[in-house]
Amino acid sequence: MSQVKGTVNAVELLGWLGADPEMRFLASGTALCRLRVATKHPAGQDAAGNREYETDWTSVELWDKLAELSNTYLHKGSRVRVSGSLRTDSWTDKTSNQPRSRTYVRAEDILFLDARPGLPSEAIAAAEETEALVEGEEVPF
Repeated sequence: MSQVKGTVNAVELLGWLGADPEMRFLASGTALCRLRVATKHPAGQDAAGNREYETDWTSVELWDKLAELSNTYLHKGSRVRVSGSLRTDSWTDKTSNQPRSRTYVRAEDILFLDARPGLPSEAIAAAEETEALVEGEEVPF
Protein backbone atom coordinates (compact mmCIF):
# COMPACT_ATOMS: atom_id res chain seq x y z
CA MET A 1 0.00 0.00 0.00
CA SER A 2 1.45 3.36 -0.96
CA GLN A 3 1.45 6.27 1.42
CA VAL A 4 1.69 10.01 1.10
CA LYS A 5 4.38 11.69 3.16
CA GLY A 6 3.39 11.58 6.84
CA THR A 7 0.09 9.73 6.37
CA VAL A 8 -1.22 6.18 6.30
CA ASN A 9 -4.67 5.06 5.16
CA ALA A 10 -4.84 1.30 5.68
CA VAL A 11 -7.80 -0.81 6.78
CA GLU A 12 -7.91 -4.52 7.53
CA LEU A 13 -11.15 -6.31 8.37
CA LEU A 14 -11.70 -9.92 9.39
CA GLY A 15 -15.38 -10.75 9.53
CA TRP A 16 -18.50 -12.17 7.92
CA LEU A 17 -20.70 -11.01 5.06
CA GLY A 18 -24.10 -9.86 6.31
CA ALA A 19 -25.78 -10.34 2.91
CA ASP A 20 -25.03 -11.66 -0.54
CA PRO A 21 -22.70 -9.43 -2.61
CA GLU A 22 -24.36 -6.71 -4.70
CA MET A 23 -22.86 -6.67 -8.20
CA ARG A 24 -23.34 -4.17 -11.00
CA PHE A 25 -21.56 -2.99 -14.10
CA LEU A 26 -21.00 0.68 -14.89
CA ALA A 27 -21.76 2.05 -18.38
CA SER A 28 -18.04 1.67 -19.14
CA GLY A 29 -18.29 -2.07 -18.44
CA THR A 30 -16.32 -1.83 -15.17
CA ALA A 31 -17.47 -4.32 -12.51
CA LEU A 32 -18.39 -3.00 -9.04
CA CYS A 33 -19.27 -5.26 -6.12
CA ARG A 34 -20.47 -4.01 -2.73
CA LEU A 35 -20.32 -6.01 0.49
CA ARG A 36 -21.32 -5.41 4.11
CA VAL A 37 -18.79 -6.96 6.50
CA ALA A 38 -19.62 -7.58 10.16
CA THR A 39 -16.87 -7.39 12.77
CA LYS A 40 -17.07 -7.45 16.57
CA HIS A 41 -15.39 -5.52 19.35
CA PRO A 42 -15.56 -5.85 23.16
CA ALA A 43 -18.26 -3.66 24.73
CA GLY A 44 -17.78 -4.26 28.45
CA GLN A 45 -19.42 -6.80 30.71
CA ASP A 46 -22.99 -7.65 31.64
CA ALA A 47 -24.26 -7.79 35.24
CA ALA A 48 -23.01 -11.39 35.61
CA GLY A 49 -19.49 -10.43 34.52
CA ASN A 50 -19.71 -12.04 31.09
CA ARG A 51 -17.94 -10.21 28.26
CA GLU A 52 -20.28 -8.49 25.83
CA TYR A 53 -19.58 -7.65 22.19
CA GLU A 54 -20.96 -5.13 19.75
CA THR A 55 -21.12 -5.65 16.00
CA ASP A 56 -19.85 -3.07 13.52
CA TRP A 57 -21.02 -3.13 9.89
CA THR A 58 -18.57 -1.82 7.30
CA SER A 59 -19.38 -1.17 3.66
CA VAL A 60 -16.75 -2.47 1.23
CA GLU A 61 -16.36 -1.81 -2.49
CA LEU A 62 -14.43 -4.07 -4.85
CA TRP A 63 -13.66 -3.27 -8.46
CA ASP A 64 -12.86 -5.10 -11.70
CA LYS A 65 -11.66 -8.73 -11.40
CA LEU A 66 -11.76 -8.63 -7.58
CA ALA A 67 -15.43 -7.64 -7.83
CA GLU A 68 -16.27 -10.46 -10.22
CA LEU A 69 -14.48 -13.12 -8.14
CA SER A 70 -16.14 -11.92 -4.93
CA ASN A 71 -19.57 -11.97 -6.53
CA THR A 72 -18.97 -15.52 -7.82
CA TYR A 73 -17.58 -17.13 -4.65
CA LEU A 74 -19.03 -15.21 -1.70
CA HIS A 75 -22.47 -15.33 -0.09
CA LYS A 76 -24.19 -14.25 3.10
CA GLY A 77 -22.22 -15.66 6.04
CA SER A 78 -18.92 -16.04 4.15
CA ARG A 79 -15.87 -15.30 6.29
CA VAL A 80 -13.42 -12.86 4.67
CA ARG A 81 -10.31 -10.81 5.29
CA VAL A 82 -10.39 -7.46 3.48
CA SER A 83 -7.41 -5.12 3.06
CA GLY A 84 -7.83 -1.67 1.60
CA SER A 85 -8.18 2.02 2.32
CA LEU A 86 -10.86 4.21 3.85
CA ARG A 87 -12.76 6.45 1.43
CA THR A 88 -15.52 9.03 1.84
CA ASP A 89 -17.95 10.20 -0.85
CA SER A 90 -19.83 13.49 -0.42
CA TRP A 91 -22.76 14.87 -2.43
CA THR A 92 -25.88 17.01 -2.18
CA ASP A 93 -29.19 15.16 -1.97
CA LYS A 94 -31.27 16.16 -5.02
CA THR A 95 -34.63 16.04 -3.24
CA SER A 96 -33.76 17.71 0.09
CA ASN A 97 -30.72 19.71 -1.07
CA GLN A 98 -28.94 18.51 2.11
CA PRO A 99 -25.29 17.48 2.16
CA ARG A 100 -24.77 13.71 2.41
CA SER A 101 -21.74 11.50 2.80
CA ARG A 102 -20.79 7.85 3.19
CA THR A 103 -17.58 6.24 4.35
CA TYR A 104 -16.51 2.84 3.06
CA VAL A 105 -13.47 0.63 2.49
CA ARG A 106 -12.08 0.41 -1.05
CA ALA A 107 -10.70 -3.14 -1.12
CA GLU A 108 -7.29 -3.77 -2.61
CA ASP A 109 -7.25 -7.43 -1.58
CA ILE A 110 -9.74 -9.95 -0.24
CA LEU A 111 -9.08 -13.39 1.17
CA PHE A 112 -11.87 -15.98 1.15
CA LEU A 113 -11.60 -17.87 4.45
CA ASP A 114 -14.34 -20.50 4.06
CA ALA A 115 -13.16 -24.03 3.21
CA ARG A 116 -14.32 -25.20 -0.20
CA PRO A 117 -15.35 -28.79 -0.96
CA GLY A 118 -12.87 -30.79 -3.01
CA LEU A 119 -9.74 -29.01 -1.81
CA PRO A 120 -6.54 -31.01 -1.20
CA SER A 121 -6.12 -32.17 2.41
CA GLU A 122 -3.31 -29.63 3.07
CA ALA A 123 -5.65 -26.77 2.20
CA ILE A 124 -8.36 -28.19 4.48
CA ALA A 125 -5.82 -28.52 7.31
CA ALA A 126 -4.77 -24.88 6.82
CA ALA A 127 -8.42 -23.80 6.90
CA GLU A 128 -9.00 -25.80 10.12
CA GLU A 129 -5.93 -24.17 11.67
CA THR A 130 -7.34 -20.72 10.81
CA GLU A 131 -10.69 -21.72 12.34
CA ALA A 132 -8.93 -22.87 15.52
CA LEU A 133 -7.38 -19.40 15.89
CA VAL A 134 -10.83 -17.84 16.00
CA GLU A 135 -12.55 -20.63 17.93
CA GLY A 136 -15.40 -19.48 20.04
CA GLU A 137 -16.40 -16.66 17.69
CA GLU A 138 -19.99 -16.67 16.53
CA VAL A 139 -21.46 -15.22 13.37
CA PRO A 140 -22.90 -11.87 14.53
CA PHE A 141 -26.23 -12.12 12.72
